[in-house]
Order: sequence, then structure tokens, then C-alpha cells
Amino acid sequence: YDDNKNRNSAALDQQGEEDSSKWILAGGTCLVVAAAWALAVVMGNDLGVQIDWGQLLQNPSESLETILNSLEQIPPLKGMFYFSSFYILAEILAIPAVPILTASSGYLFGTSSGTATCLFSAAIAASISFSIGRTVLRGYVEQVLEDNPKFASLDRAIEKEGFKLMLLLRLSPLFPFALSNYLYGASSIGFWPYFFGTVVGFAPGTFAYVYAGRV
Repeated sequence: YDDNKNRNSAALDQQGEEDSSKWILAGGTCLVVAAAWALAVVMGNDLGVQIDWGQLLQNPSESLETILNSLEQIPPLKGMFYFSSFYILAEILAIPAVPILTASSGYLFGTSSGTATCLFSAAIAASISFSIGRTVLRGYVEQVLEDNPKFASLDRAIEKEGFKLMLLLRLSPLFPFALSNYLYGASSIGFWPYFFGTVVGFAPGTFAYVYAGRV
């Protein structure tokens, strides 16, 4: 009787966690969509351009060229704010345009300011994606770890040597930056080792892209 009661209780707890994850995912999706729409309206009105997120997803290069050309016409601080906001949303939505954005910050803001803006934006985007991965995807990953001992060993290594491994992974990325943020959020690495490993490891590549855009 006690065993059945415990199994029922565990099943209810699991169901509750799944329901909570669904609500978190739905709420997060709504927030991202609302932020993207608000940014499109405000930036579009201020820059005199029409931002179509559907077009951006299908043809990022063409859409970005229009936006970046418009940023040249406004004061640098305001341009950095819009650029950073757009960069963060692009990372969270995994739009394949971040290398273009990073390089373009060089000629828009200069090497130093462009690098700082990109690192700041990437850090915020990585933190948000990490939080989504930790709250929504962690339950799924725990189930995978139970079924695959090798993955469990790797997860324990990431937990133990978090900063070192994250630094190496960012210096020699095995996965796209935007998608890997969700993956690492679902692992056992702590937030701060992940955060500092990401910022330090992402800095050399970011500087190289920004400098290339400058010259």
C-alpha cells in the first residue's frame, strides 16, 4: 500500500512539474513575442523603417541591412540601445544573423564600444536562455541522464569543472551559441561559472568579428 501511495505521489509531482514547465514556457514565449513586437514598433517609428520579424527569420541578411543602415542616422547612444535590444532578441530567438550583427557593430560604434555592446548583449541573452533551459528543459534532461550513464558522467564533469569547461567550449564552440545556451541551462553547471565562462570565452571571437567590421 505504501509503495503504491509513493508511486502515485511521485506521479502527481511529475505531472505538476510538467504542467508548471508548460506554463513557464507559454509565459516566456508570450513575453518574447511581446518584446519583439514592441521593439519592432518603437524602432520602426523612430528609424522610419518597417520591421517584419517573419521576413527577418526568412531572409535575415536583407532585413538587417535595412535596419543597420538606419542606425547610422541616429545618435550613437540611442543606436547602441536599439542594437543591443535587437541583438538580445535575435539570440533568444536563435535568428541566424548574430555574426552579421557583431561585425556590423564595428563600423557603427567603433572597436571598443562595439565589442562592449556585443558582449553586454550576448551576456544578457545567454542568461535569459540559460534560465529558460533550467526551468523548462531540466526535467527532460534529468530523464535522459537516468537512461544514459555516459551523459550523466559528462553532466557531473560540467558541474565539477564548470568554468574551465565552459571557457573551452566558448573558445571552440561545438554548438551554435544561441542554441547551446538552452542546452547548458539544462545541465548541472552553476549559473556564475556558466556566466563568466561565457563572457570570457566569447570575448576573443567577438573582438575579432567587431575588428573585422571596423576595417
